Amino acid sequence: MGIILIISGAVAMPLIYDAMIKVVVDDMMQLTPSSPIYDEWANPTVPLLSKFYFFEVQNPDEVINGDKPALVERGPYSYKLIVKRANVTSNANGTISSIPVYTYVFDREKSVGDESDTFLSINMPMTSTAYMMKDESRFVKQSMSLVLEALGESMFKRLSVADLLWGYDEPLFELVEKFFPIPGVGSQFGFLLGYNGTDINGMFTVYDGVANKSKLNHVNRWKGQTELDMWYTPEANMMNGTDGMMWHPFVEQNETLPLFHQDYCRTMPYIYKEDQMFKGIPLKRYYLAPFAYENGTTYPPNKGFCNEETCAPAGIQRMDPCRFGSPMGLSNPHFLYADPWLSDQIIGLNPDVEKHENYFLLEPKMGMPYTMRMRLQINMYIENVGGIKQMGNVRTMYYPAIWFAQEVDVPDDVIKSYRLGFQLTGLIVDIMKYAMIVIGSLMVIPASIALVNTCYTKHQKKSGELDEEKKPLLTNESRRDNHSNITSVYAEDGKEMPGILSES
Repeated sequence: MGIILIISGAVAMPLIYDAMIKVVVDDMMQLTPSSPIYDEWANPTVPLLSKFYFFEVQNPDEVINGDKPALVERGPYSYKLIVKRANVTSNANGTISSIPVYTYVFDREKSVGDESDTFLSINMPMTSTAYMMKDESRFVKQSMSLVLEALGESMFKRLSVADLLWGYDEPLFELVEKFFPIPGVGSQFGFLLGYNGTDINGMFTVYDGVANKSKLNHVNRWKGQTELDMWYTPEANMMNGTDGMMWHPFVEQNETLPLFHQDYCRTMPYIYKEDQMFKGIPLKRYYLAPFAYENGTTYPPNKGFCNEETCAPAGIQRMDPCRFGSPMGLSNPHFLYADPWLSDQIIGLNPDVEKHENYFLLEPKMGMPYTMRMRLQINMYIENVGGIKQMGNVRTMYYPAIWFAQEVDVPDDVIKSYRLGFQLTGLIVDIMKYAMIVIGSLMVIPASIALVNTCYTKHQKKSGELDEEKKPLLTNESRRDNHSNITSVYAEDGKEMPGILSES
């Protein structure tokens, strides 16, 4: 019985715990109205914060003449991010559809200044126009240069935080819209133009995780499409991964976790880096794989994201097909993990892993991130375009325009639930496991001692019997005793002892 308790404590209890956790997690991690996570998925209450950092140029005239730009980072300018899902619909094929709506609310306490703060920033509409004209005839370029001059356009423009994020009237776009309207491009420019409180993100359809846990929250369709159509290979156009709110339960450490982001027009791969504690909870840190921004030469699987003209140095990915042909590039902030050439063209960048790495801390049993730092930098490709005098003699470079971070830390009530659900259950199981081992040991030890004593006693008794069997029939002492007895018998009879007895 004691041995059974020891084996049960050491082997059975951990297996029972794992089975219990699997049943609970599998029941919880699915996108159905009866699931505990459904309401939080549909209308997240976990605080989200978006932070924006801008680069202000200190030497605009020198840059136009060919010098490196000296940049100063301004920020953060922070916004509370409220997410709601509209038109939530469960489908018969094991998917669920919704339209995510993002609302940004300025948080002055977590910002360095007001939305009215202004910076001398790169004029992205003007530099994009110059780039698109680079292969035109000199006459066409000179004509465009006159138009830009008449509109008051230059390489740099002073704009406010609100202008840069939410949009401002751009004279160049107003002209284009009047004579050459482009679908999706209006008369304004702003990094988040049209995103605040609207359904611009479109309909997402994801797997609900009921029939197949490994596909939980993975994108099935976006805006009715099962794949993208702007890249150069089928692999690049695939829509893999989740929206980052959760992955499938029981994530293996060596897995690559894909995240599909519609604004990046691609899937971003995250890989394991290290174990890390967060508020006393053991989590796993996954970060954006450095090869995500590699070009097709240094990382062949990425060859579908660029062509001969748009393949950039390692560490940056051009987004031209995703941004109406504008030569924008995505990278880690301050060109972290990028080709040194990129940062060598700029004065004022200081890449730092803790400040600029794109990562999240994952609880692997549930597949949910407990903290996220989704960081991204938008850069503008600039080169000298002969015939457009506004570009001067500018050097070829990727000019950092803005970087931003979406930050999430689960609140203390979630931490408390984790401790009650997982850590307390694990503690109880550990107590039961060791209790069974101890009780079993207490039962086994006395029995073992008794068994040893019994075996020892039997061994001693058997050894004694063997010793008796090995004794000679007449020892010297017994011979003397027998001799005395015989002598006394003969003496009593008055007879002489036979010769051998008398001699002895």
